Amino acid sequence: MTDILTTRFSNSIGAVLAQSAARCMLVRIYPVKEIEPPLVLGSEQVLVGRDSSCSLPLYDDSVSRRHAMIESVGQSHLVTDLGSTNGTFVNEQCLHEPRLLRAGDRVRFGNQIFKYLSADRIEAQYHEVVFHLMTTDGLTTVHNKRYFLETLEREFEQSTRAGSPLCVVMMDLDKFKFINDTHGHLAGDAVLVEFAQRAKSVLRSGDLLARYGGEEFALLMTRTSLADAIQVAERIRQVAAATPIDFEEHAISVTVSLGLSCLTPHRACKPADMLARADEQLYLAKRSGRNQVCHSSGTNQPSEPVVGSAAGCESPRDDIQSTTK
Repeated sequence: MTDILTTRFSNSIGAVLAQSAARCMLVRIYPVKEIEPPLVLGSEQVLVGRDSSCSLPLYDDSVSRRHAMIESVGQSHLVTDLGSTNGTFVNEQCLHEPRLLRAGDRVRFGNQIFKYLSADRIEAQYHEVVFHLMTTDGLTTVHNKRYFLETLEREFEQSTRAGSPLCVVMMDLDKFKFINDTHGHLAGDAVLVEFAQRAKSVLRSGDLLARYGGEEFALLMTRTSLADAIQVAERIRQVAAATPIDFEEHAISVTVSLGLSCLTPHRACKPADMLARADEQLYLAKRSGRNQVCHSSGTNQPSEPVVGSAAGCESPRDDIQSTTK
């Protein structure tokens, strides 16, 4: 499905690329509900801001009315912050002076993130960005929900045929609404980015991490036993809570709750059942005090991993109600 969508959109945007030869572009990569045409940068100045009179209007409270200026310099462009409240960032570095952009730079105005494409190889760069938009979350740079679900379907079929183990972890940052309400949405974004990087740092080769939505993440582990999956989930829980996340002058403590489900070979089950069971365990972890791993045997994970019997996707649902995250 991803390849089909990419091809369809690439064909529809071909005329724009043809007309934009020898010009640079900005492509919005976050937040994105649907892929939109790129902003072609010419020789004229581009004023970025929340005001409707701006050349690039961004109607977002995190963006100042006159946020930044983009100017043509030779074959590239110079971006200058105009004293914005929340700053202009290039590759997550806050600008304190004008910065010359290079191909592939991530440019952020408030929480609006763009990719800068240089004039040379514009078409190849653009198709690469489109593919990443189809498969990757623009904020955290881990995979997105669509890619996760497509991969789960494929790996589920292979595991079912081969009789090999397959595990899914659903995870949700604890009290994330409190972080947003207390420190603001930009702090919340910073927490999401840092959590994703910490989680990736303790994963094994082949593990697939994705942002499932909001503050929820999902992990797919192929050819992995329940005991090994519990160890991976516990490493994520520990690394998330190890040290506070620094944002501006604030140290934000973060914990995560995790629910784990494993495929039981040779028993009737669907990918959606695995996700539902992992989600049940996630809410059990929330209800039991947060900052812990629960797996499909229904037992909370102690300090030392214990091999439990995976109840399988067909297990009856516990009487679990969603509590405050």
